[in-house]
This record gives sequence, C-alpha cells and structure tokens, in this order.
Amino acid sequence: MFILYAVAIGILIGYIRGGRLKYLTLHPLKKHGLAIGGFIIQIILFSGIPFLSALPRTISLGFHIISYILLLFFIVLNRKITGIPVIGTGIFSNALAITLNGGYMPAYVSSLESTSMGKYSESVTQGVNNSIAISDSTKLPWLCDVFHLPEWLPFSNVFSIGDVIIAVGVCIYLVVNMQSPKKKAPG
Repeated sequence: MFILYAVAIGILIGYIRGGRLKYLTLHPLKKHGLAIGGFIIQIILFSGIPFLSALPRTISLGFHIISYILLLFFIVLNRKITGIPVIGTGIFSNALAITLNGGYMPAYVSSLESTSMGKYSESVTQGVNNSIAISDSTKLPWLCDVFHLPEWLPFSNVFSIGDVIIAVGVCIYLVVNMQSPKKKAPG
C-alpha cells in the first residue's frame, strides 16, 4: 500500500508541473498484461483464501516467483520509458530478497506492530502470509521490510528499500510522462 502514496504524490507533482494524465497515453506500455498477471498472482496468493493456504509451500513459492518473472519481463519490454527502469530496480531488489529467503519477504515484527497492519504481526512470526520474521538466518536483511509507515496513516504497513525505489520510479514515471509533448523547434 506504500505505492499508493507514490502514485498520489507523482500525480500531484505532475499536475503542479502542468501535466495531465491524458499524456500518459503517449507512452503506451508494451505487454501490460504481464504486469497485470504478476499482480493478480500476488493478490490471489496473499488474499487469505483458505484453499490457497492449504497449498504446499513449494507451489505457492513457485507462483510467487513466477509473478516476479512476469513483472521483470514487463520492465524489460518497457525499459525505454522514463521511470520504468527505476521501478524495475526496486522489483528486482524485492524479488531477490524474497527468492533468497524461501519465498517470503522477511520483516521486523516490531515494525509491523507499529502500523495499522499490526494485527497481522503474529501471522508473520508463523510465516502465514508473504512475510516472515527477520532472524539471524535472514539473507540480505537490508533488502527486507525494515521500514514502516506510522500507524495513523491509512494503509500503513512495512516496506523495503525496494519499495522505496519502486515508489521513486512511479513518481518519476508519472511526473515526466504526464507532461505535454514538446513541440519540435522549426528548422
């Protein structure tokens, strides 16, 4: 949910700079179905549907990794659009942390408890959702969910440096691509 704030900030700055959302259509995204598919897989996997909770961990891990592969393919295909490579760097960072930690994004339980999602902190210690508690065996802990938004913010949650990079990329994408196309100079 951290990304929602980046979208709002990017649109706000884009409008302040004289941009319009309609100009985003001048930079069409190739194969956007890959990104949609990747997000749908993640939403389904971590929706809390009882049937999915009963899936063997290797199957859910496989789907989780596939979701990141789809997202990274989308990034590669759209790498020439301003902001997309930055988003891709953040996605790669998150994918690396998740893959090296058995399909989970490790998080500090104390950070999660300090957010509006605090009620889920117990499930993190048990590895029930896509998060698991950071421990001594966590690989690349600096890439994990070590930051958090304050509890008073709506949708506050833990987030990683990868999420920050994605947010910066989203802002860059929106601010730059919302601008009116420049008229070519005569002659």
